[in-house]
Amino acid sequence: MTRHLSDTRNAEGRVRFLIEGGRVLLLAEGQGWSHQSTHVTLERAGLYLALLPQLAQSLYESAMNELEQTVMRG
Repeated sequence: MTRHLSDTRNAEGRVRFLIEGGRVLLLAEGQGWSHQSTHVTLERAGLYLALLPQLAQSLYESAMNELEQTVMRG
């Protein structure tokens, strides 16, 4: 079963964090690029997202803010 934690979209692209089988799936895409990876923790997925060279800063910030709000709500 897959649990969606966040789905952030803006003019620069889309970022999704999902939980599947105890692992974090990171899906990101923008104009002309896409990324998919699996991570052990949300923190690692967030760090990896920060290191994606194609990712716009505004999309990164929006995605992390949305994820933080989701986690805080429980």
